[in-house]
Amino acid sequence: MSDDEPGSISRRQFLQVSAVSLTGAAGVLTGTALNAATAQPGTAPTTVAKYILTRLSQHGVDILFGVPGATCDPLFAAARDTEMAVVVNSSDLEAGYAADGFARMRGLGAVAVTYGVGTMSLLPAIGGAYAERSPVVIVNGGPSSEDLRLQREFGTFFSHSTGREKTDLSIFREVTEYADRAEKASDVPRVVDTAIRTALKSQRPVYIEIAKHIWDARCPAPGSALDVTIAPSGQESRLAAEIVERLRTASRPALLLGIENQRYGLEDAVAALVEKFSLPWATTMLAKSVIPEQTAGFVGVYGGARAVPSVKKIIEGADALLAIGCVMGRQYRGLVTQGRDKLILIANQSARVGRGPAVKATLAPLLAELQRQPWQPKPEHHERTRLPGPSFRQRRASAPAAPVAPGAMAEQGLTYDEVLEEVSGFLDERFIAITDTSLSMYPAAELNITGRKGFVCNAVWQAIGYSVGAAVGVGLAQDRRPLVICGDGGFQMTAQSLSTMARRKLRAIVIVLDNGTYGIEQWLLDPRFFRDTATPLKPYLALNRWSYADLAKSLGFSAAKTVGALPELRQLLADAKDSPGPVLIHALIQPRDVPSVLREA
Repeated sequence: MSDDEPGSISRRQFLQVSAVSLTGAAGVLTGTALNAATAQPGTAPTTVAKYILTRLSQHGVDILFGVPGATCDPLFAAARDTEMAVVVNSSDLEAGYAADGFARMRGLGAVAVTYGVGTMSLLPAIGGAYAERSPVVIVNGGPSSEDLRLQREFGTFFSHSTGREKTDLSIFREVTEYADRAEKASDVPRVVDTAIRTALKSQRPVYIEIAKHIWDARCPAPGSALDVTIAPSGQESRLAAEIVERLRTASRPALLLGIENQRYGLEDAVAALVEKFSLPWATTMLAKSVIPEQTAGFVGVYGGARAVPSVKKIIEGADALLAIGCVMGRQYRGLVTQGRDKLILIANQSARVGRGPAVKATLAPLLAELQRQPWQPKPEHHERTRLPGPSFRQRRASAPAAPVAPGAMAEQGLTYDEVLEEVSGFLDERFIAITDTSLSMYPAAELNITGRKGFVCNAVWQAIGYSVGAAVGVGLAQDRRPLVICGDGGFQMTAQSLSTMARRKLRAIVIVLDNGTYGIEQWLLDPRFFRDTATPLKPYLALNRWSYADLAKSLGFSAAKTVGALPELRQLLADAKDSPGPVLIHALIQPRDVPSVLREA
């Protein structure tokens, strides 16, 4: 091991001019076969820490999120001599969510926290990133060779050890696409390059563990950016012809767009296909705004059983449904299991047509082959599915009114539909809406989003509190302002993220929907509570009441207010649009209110 102080490296060049680097930074994994060998290293040596930072920079990462600790401090220290910014988060969990949010915007994110006590707090965030195709690189400092020897021979634990040698490595193998440890400096190029290449190819998180005694050791400097292209399977042309024939012979064909189109940077390709086919199309909740919702043929967001009836009719009533790049969470189980004959699913580098077997297929070349197929649009497909209009109320016109509990009209506060409708009218191209797992996520499907990538959620993994931490990464990754919609239960999980927002002067708007309960759990366990005042709340679902506005001010927010009526909410949103810093709006929700789509079964 070298005892030299970390040396300097050349300044980062964000998004290299080579085509390989550009596609890697955007997450576009298309073209010729991947060369399995590691990119040739440069001749000048560098340190292990700076090798990692350089590789991340080459692929679009200019912020390292995390919480410093003894095992990872040298990585943070090395970042001082590069253009890699360091964002110290208020908790390890927030760091994970922030890196996830950054990755969803940029195509790759990175996080480093302390071994064991820090990394295990990352697990909820990384589990969600794995399920929802978000390429986060976890860089962890692990025990040294001497730590492991002493624990093995004498039973003395190293710092944050459970008593086992490979605890973190073993755990993260369950929630990442690749996980490995570099014991020697000579291992680092292989481990790091394989990890980053895998993250970009799979669009899933990866784990790198560096023995803490080698951070400052010397290794060859990295060469040019990694080749992350994916070879076609050779089946794409045949599959495209079969798929188009299925659509051509159907009387009610439709399209369902998923998040992989965004993760792999294929928005233009799928938008061109939507235009070519001229069929009614929807997105999954996770993929909302993957292409502009103003594109002709858009019928809404399909979120399974709780989607508005007009969208359910089109998607579930299709006799040929082409689902492109969709992550099929639990809410889509019925669609997949009950509609196997009509479903054509292209996802996870494979394609399945009806009840046929899954066949290997690369998404980008398959979209290109579909575009090449002859096709004659039929105007009647659009005419029977036209939306009444783009507004929140128009999109939800087919939804029945929410059942109202007797006496509930006397309750004070706002309703979910009122808040979401007001937010929908407020949003424009300057904002990205980030919704949490709560009762509000159902009406959030009908928010009127302008342009692409204007909506972020945790729809498949469904961790409460995700939105507040993720907003840190989303806001720092690009210029649009995050607008967070979070239930009070979820907010209490990650409320300290407000401190990071204030410290970084992030112009986020955070709306806390306060009904004093874990409302979504009450709905799942006993929805009678929301329509019958005689039905009590499950006692363990009542939340401790916080003074949310005062909390935000104590964490550095200069603008934080409580609101309980629609005119006040409208004024606070108007004021927030011009605010130079972060804003918190504490919205009081009627305790027994429920969004209209959550009607009585």
